[in-house]
Amino acid sequence: MGPDAQYRQSGQTTLTSLHPVSDSAAPNIAVGLGNDIAADDGAGIAAAKRIEAQTRHRPDVAVVALPWAGFALLDVLRGRRRAALIDCLTTGRHPAGTIVRLDETDLAGSVRLNSFHDISYPTAMSLGRELGWDMPDSIAIWGIEAGIADVFSEDLSSPVAAAVEEVANEVIEYLSTPLDRSEP
Repeated sequence: MGPDAQYRQSGQTTLTSLHPVSDSAAPNIAVGLGNDIAADDGAGIAAAKRIEAQTRHRPDVAVVALPWAGFALLDVLRGRRRAALIDCLTTGRHPAGTIVRLDETDLAGSVRLNSFHDISYPTAMSLGRELGWDMPDSIAIWGIEAGIADVFSEDLSSPVAAAVEEVANEVIEYLSTPLDRSEP
């Protein structure tokens, strides 16, 4: 499955390259993770939709939304220079809507990046690197603490909806900043 493959989530959102242009050459990618019919668990998907709406004209940015990370995430990251990942957190340690920056060593609260259903994010990245795949030079991860993630609803809670706006803006800024050539 290549970066242009279609991913579907919960029967209602067609996910993948949300841009109308081919994204296989886009050096930057924003990936929203989540379930858009499970209330705040859809925060990553909602952020991806906002990012897509604001970057639609940019051929250097691809936007994808995935229900799980693992192998699917590995596949969409391959060949990119920079990636932004957005997921819902369920730590219970922060008020709903709190934005937390995560890294490969601390993914607490992210169901998708620590998946029991697929390989975890660190394992996927390690596998891609061991296979010699061209993986992103720079990856940033945003988590948004959920308030309501255990009910069926297409609506985000107010604090999470506000955080989605803020995260979308931060991701767009991150994807717009030139990469430092000295980054690994």
